[in-house]
Formats: sequence, C-alpha cells, structure tokens
Amino acid sequence: MIRVFRGLRDLYDLSFASYKPLTSKTYRLKTKEGLYYFTKKSELFAKEKYNFLYHQGIKNIFYPLRNRLGEFVSDYGKQKYFVSEYVGASTVLKELQARALLEELTDLHERTFFKRQLSADFSRRKMELLFEYLQYKFNVLEAYVRTLETREFDEFSIPVLKNYRHLLEAKKIMGHIHRRLVSDIKEKKSVYFAFVHNNPRISHLLLRSGKRFLTSIERAKVGITSLDLAKFYINSEDINIDRVGLVEGYLQRFDDDFYRNYFCFLVLLYYLQGIILYDKDYVSCQSFLYASSSIRDFLSAFSLNKDKTE
Repeated sequence: MIRVFRGLRDLYDLSFASYKPLTSKTYRLKTKEGLYYFTKKSELFAKEKYNFLYHQGIKNIFYPLRNRLGEFVSDYGKQKYFVSEYVGASTVLKELQARALLEELTDLHERTFFKRQLSADFSRRKMELLFEYLQYKFNVLEAYVRTLETREFDEFSIPVLKNYRHLLEAKKIMGHIHRRLVSDIKEKKSVYFAFVHNNPRISHLLLRSGKRFLTSIERAKVGITSLDLAKFYINSEDINIDRVGLVEGYLQRFDDDFYRNYFCFLVLLYYLQGIILYDKDYVSCQSFLYASSSIRDFLSAFSLNKDKTE
C-alpha cells in the first residue's frame, strides 16, 4: 500500500502524510495540514459509471475527487482507486437512514428511467438459468431433508423437518411467478429500466451538511428497479421499519404487476441462495431455519400464499 499511497499523492493536489487501513479495501488518508480523506480500491467500469451519472446531472451521488487528469477513478498499476472527502459515521437513527435510503434510490431511479421492451433472447435465457438454479437448489434441499428423515430425530433435524413445508410453498409460488414473467418476456412487454444501485444498505448512504448521498456504486448497472427494492428489503431486515409498507408504496407508481412479480421472485431467490448446507448440523440448521422463517413471513406479508391457484 505504501507505493499506492505515494502514487495517489502524485495524482492528487494533496500532500498526504499518512494513511490508516479501515477495511481490506479502504483507507483513511491524512494530509500534512491535518485534513482527512478516504480512498478505496475500485472496480472495473466504476469510472464510466461515475461519468455517466455526473453527465446525467445526478446530484445525490457522492462523487470522488477528480485527479490531475480530471478523472474520478485513478489507475495505479493493475489496481483502480478513488479518493473522496472523509465523512465520519452517521449518528442518525437507523430507521431514519433506511427511509432516507429508499427515498434517494427512488430519486436515482426516477432521474434515469427509460422504457424498452424485454428481450425475448437475453431476458428469457436469464430467467431460464435462474429457474435451472432453483431446480438444482430444491433438489439439493430435498436430498438433505431425505437424509435427515433416515436418521434418528434430534434437536437439529426436527426443526428442519417441521419448517421444510415453507420452502415447498415457496417453490410452488415461484413456479407461478416464473411463468408470469416468462409470459411477459415472450410478449416483449415494454417496462421501465433505470440505473440501479445494486447494493443498497444504510452504510452506503452518506449524510453530510444536511444533504444525503449514495455511495459505493461499483456494482451499479442499468436494470429493473425491482432489483434495488428486493435488496433493500432484505438488507433492512434488522431495522425496525415498515418494510412492507415502504415497498408497496414504491410499487404503487407502476400500473403493471410485472415489477411486483419480479420483486417477489428476487426476494425468494435471495433467501434460498442464502441457505448453506454444511457438514456441521448446527450450521445447516441455523441457515435453514433463518431462510424458512424469512420466507414464511415474506409470503404472509405480501399475501403470496393466497395466490397459488392463480
């Protein structure tokens, strides 16, 4: 990092004197004047994403400082870094931060919305791959449950066997939703796309001088905003907010069930992806129970278990 530190010092009109690691990818820099800055290892195409948003006039992104070449992201060797002003952790309640995060995501979406047809080739193939993954995942889960049924019941196997029905219910519902989405794709339905953050969590919301900014856009892309909504819902799980009300409020802007269907499909998909089956019973059991209880609550909250026959 010392070489990178010296390289950044040459790329920016700042006299960096020291640095302190914050995470494996982030550092706090200090100038000779005692001012603090933040640097982070960036990713491929981050420079293009910042440029796109900047030229679109998007104001709620916390842009890095420009280097001497006028670029937001600096290349040093085989790595990419950006430097920005350092802002300390927020003391605002998590509940308020979560609401503010969704508001800023909504603003980002609305300022970059455009409409286009779903691709019969790309979108359908993507849904087919997701469904193939789901079939594989459910086969693995079924094999795991069958293994538990053949052995003596204990404190790990009983909770799993009792809650397996929630996953079977999710399987049926996801099958129905998948067919609806594929039907929309076959029809080449025109839907709204936008620039989605793709990693929305309150740690990626910056509060500074009374203004709010989104950070960490390295994973951002053009997509359907249901993606941000699904990840916001899951990432806000431990925050005491009305997630269902906030999500439903967002979805009301659309007069098409496509966005709700895609949101529900993604949330269930992410919960299933999170199930880790390990050779240690307590690890598998905890992972299974977390996912099954989350799925049960989600199906009930969005009344999905009432739609199975549609």
